[in-house]
Amino acid sequence: MIDGETPIQDCMRNRMPSLSIHTGGRHYKDCLGRYNHALGEQPLVCTRPRTEHEVSQLVQFCTEKSIPFAVRSGGHDFFGRSLVQGGILIDMRAMDSVIVEPDRTSVRVGGGVIAGHLQEALNPHGLFTPIGQTKSVGYVSWACGGGYGFYVGTYGFGVDQILAARVVLAGGNVVDTDEDPELPWALRGAGAGTFGIITELRVKAYPVPKLYAGFLAFPLAKAASVMDRIEKLLQDDFPDEFSGDAVAVNPEMSPTPVVEPCFIFLWCWTSVDGDLAPAKSFLEQMMQAGRVLGNTVTETTPAAYGLGDSSTGTFLRSRNVDCIHQKVCAILERCPPPHPLSAVIFHNNHGKGVRHGVADNVGAAFPNRHQHVILGLHGGTRPGQADAQELADATKWVTELEGAIDQNGLSLEGGFPAFWPPDQVDVERFFGGLGAARLRRLKERLDPNDFFHHAMPGLKAG
Repeated sequence: MIDGETPIQDCMRNRMPSLSIHTGGRHYKDCLGRYNHALGEQPLVCTRPRTEHEVSQLVQFCTEKSIPFAVRSGGHDFFGRSLVQGGILIDMRAMDSVIVEPDRTSVRVGGGVIAGHLQEALNPHGLFTPIGQTKSVGYVSWACGGGYGFYVGTYGFGVDQILAARVVLAGGNVVDTDEDPELPWALRGAGAGTFGIITELRVKAYPVPKLYAGFLAFPLAKAASVMDRIEKLLQDDFPDEFSGDAVAVNPEMSPTPVVEPCFIFLWCWTSVDGDLAPAKSFLEQMMQAGRVLGNTVTETTPAAYGLGDSSTGTFLRSRNVDCIHQKVCAILERCPPPHPLSAVIFHNNHGKGVRHGVADNVGAAFPNRHQHVILGLHGGTRPGQADAQELADATKWVTELEGAIDQNGLSLEGGFPAFWPPDQVDVERFFGGLGAARLRRLKERLDPNDFFHHAMPGLKAG
């Protein structure tokens, strides 16, 4: 209700008659579809803007009426940044345009485009831009949050692809980052919903590379010895072209058919020059590390390769470590995933992404320019709705893994904000003192009343 009399949805319809508004039914439920089924926030109203003007009107309306809101671009946030209790959910997925620029070196991407759709839309043009492991993730939030994935070693992080953006600020004003060079620095690492709502992102495009990719599975019970051998191989030669991402899973969550818990490399070699001979040789060396449960690695394309949705009730925490080494795998041998969709996901970051920042005079807020691995401790349960006891067991498993990793001195300083609960993101710790101060100054200038506080509430504090 507004002023205790008129329902919010009626006020919105009167003011924005073209806007798609839902308070129940199939479209409302679709807006609420999310990766983590343990989340229960229920917005009062779901909206699906189709134009930048509608987004501007929505933000102006929420500002004037002091109505809480959240922005959804894909619905994969583990901690509910894309949900809001009793407020307005702004579902950006209807704004999913993909426009290739005439020079074919960049593409304009709508604020709600999904990563898999983006790759599929570029493929007929013979073009490509890096995305993450999972095709169903919202691209804009992925890229602005950091942008980890298979292509970090060859092309850099998602933040490194961002050229410019159009952003709706508090009050409904629209700014192009060409007019505010400090804003693209912040968008490259501090997230898509921290200073405003991104309606369009302009990113780099490349000719489609050749991939030699698939899934290489070893028994989880032998993960430590397997990784000990592979660690030696990577120490001698860790090619930029090889991603090194991996996952420890039960058979139910495995992307390739297996009959026992396994340690799987999401094997991906990206060849810009089209020569796959080094990839085939490197795969043969890796296969000598232990008993292979499955191998689907073959020549493929970025549009075809990736993971699908495995939504479930989930308790997630994360740690950064220096590499995928046998000490981490030894811990996993002792603490295997307890439920079908429990897993540990390894995001391996090396090569170009950690050697170079953005090559322009703006740069990026993203701080993790060192070789590291993000461990996503994914306390999933089973497909569908969360069972309370199973979720409690998964939470206990994740907590024990956290403790074992910390106690063995494996955790690095810093972290990846998207893999931490928003209220636990220490801005100074994650972005460094100078980066945090710069982000706070920009926040004070663009959003002094902290209207966009949902994604990173600690940014305004202090």
